[in-house]
Amino acid sequence: MQNNLLIDIGNSHIKAAIGLRDASLKNIKKIEYEKEYQSEKLNDIISTFVNKNKDIYKITKVGISLLDLKIRSAIIDLVKIYFSSSPVFINKKIKLPIKIKYSSTLGSDRICSTVGAYYKYRKRKKILIIDFGTATTYNLLINGVFEGGMITPGVETSLQSLINKTSLPKVKIDSKVKLITNDTVNNIKSGIWFQNLFTVERIIQEIKKKHKNLFVIATGGLSHLIYDKTELINKLEKNLVLEGINYILDQE
Repeated sequence: MQNNLLIDIGNSHIKAAIGLRDASLKNIKKIEYEKEYQSEKLNDIISTFVNKNKDIYKITKVGISLLDLKIRSAIIDLVKIYFSSSPVFINKKIKLPIKIKYSSTLGSDRICSTVGAYYKYRKRKKILIIDFGTATTYNLLINGVFEGGMITPGVETSLQSLINKTSLPKVKIDSKVKLITNDTVNNIKSGIWFQNLFTVERIIQEIKKKHKNLFVIATGGLSHLIYDKTELINKLEKNLVLEGINYILDQE
């Protein structure tokens, strides 16, 4: 394996890291951003990582998971400032260790997290990867084949939709809540949190009816909120997308 610069550009956060030859990650950085300032954040992240790490880790490739394809050209130009080659954008058309039964619209983040799970848990034949981000995605990998999945509103997205369409107060979600409470702030917290928890558990239960011995992994920025409160998720892997990018680059 080689040393790689890994960048995950999602709907509301940008994450970056150095992927080492032993498949571990170094200097993981996560920044929240608003889309109108996306290019500035990208420039800051890439500049910071290259300037601090290029000579230390001898970066040879840059891999990117990108959801907003409108900024693809700008990213290519930015990477070329620091490297002699263009970045590798992850999609289903490049060389992958898994097969994909899905249309061309499959998000690169879902590809990467599934590849990360495939490599880290090779002995598992049936894996469900649940990514808790702006959207909560369910990704089913059976015997090395991405069979499909599901997309639901994320925890924070559900909360913001409720707040924006009502006169309810703004709150921050946490898992330290009771099912039934007697004030509005805690009603909102418990409603959003338990709605997401119970939805996740029911979906897992339904998938397990067809796929026995299913191994369930939680990933993404809000994954710890659910993982800590259920016995139906086997592992918490916060950085599967970045790890997946790293594995894919070493297939190139």
